[in-house]
Amino acid sequence: MQETNGGRRDDAGFTLIEALIAIVVLVFGLLAVTNLMLIGASSNSVANQSSATTAIASEQLERLKATPFTGLVTGGSLTSDTTNFFRDDSVDGVGPIHTRWVIAAPNTQTRFIQVRSQPSGGLLSVRARADFSTFRTCTASSTGCP
Repeated sequence: MQETNGGRRDDAGFTLIEALIAIVVLVFGLLAVTNLMLIGASSNSVANQSSATTAIASEQLERLKATPFTGLVTGGSLTSDTTNFFRDDSVDGVGPIHTRWVIAAPNTQTRFIQVRSQPSGGLLSVRARADFSTFRTCTASSTGCP
C-alpha cells in the first residue's frame, strides 16, 4: 500500500458497489434496445403481410373489373367461404393469404364489388387486412347490358 498526501491510500480501480451499479445501468439499456428490436421485427412482419394482402386484393379486384359485365355473378361473402368467391395464395416470406369477394346488384345495370384479403391465421392478420370496393356499371346495351 502506498500512501500519498495526508495519509490516504491511492486505490486504483472500482469498488464492488460501483461495478454493480454499472452492470444494472447496462442491463436496463440492453433491455430497452431488445424491446425496440422486437417491436421493429413485429412492425416489419405486419408491413410485409400488409403489402402482400394489398397486392393480392388489388389483383383480384382488377380481375373482376376485367370480367365482362354479364359474367359478374352476384353472391359471395367477406366473412365465410362461398364457392367461386374466394381464393388462397401463398406468398414467399409471408405465408398463405386468403381472399374473399362479394358481388351485389343494387339494380340491373350496376354491380357493387367488395374484395378482402388477409393473412391466414396469426395474431397480426387483422392488422394486415386489405379491403377494396368499386362499382361496375353497364350503360351500352349494344355490349350486352341487361
